[in-house]
Amino acid sequence: MKRACLFILLLVCPLLSFAQSQPDDERLLRALEERGIICKGLSYEEKQEALRIYLQRKAMMKDKKQKDKDTTGQPDTLDDTQKTCISPE
Repeated sequence: MKRACLFILLLVCPLLSFAQSQPDDERLLRALEERGIICKGLSYEEKQEALRIYLQRKAMMKDKKQKDKDTTGQPDTLDDTQKTCISPE
């Protein structure tokens, strides 16, 4: 009986992960465009590439801040704002 319950549980759990909602890239792209982080007037593919660039830069800055905080005890002041919008061109 225990094996049957375990089998059913293992069978159902992976299916539940598919039922979870995926992130909504469209809303994120629209918000970043409104804030001027991603340039307006780009095609869908260009927007996806700009989003990838933005997330990569954000992760790099987070890692750098964490390293600076770990080594000096205080985070360095990094300029998080950019003067121009992100475009894959």
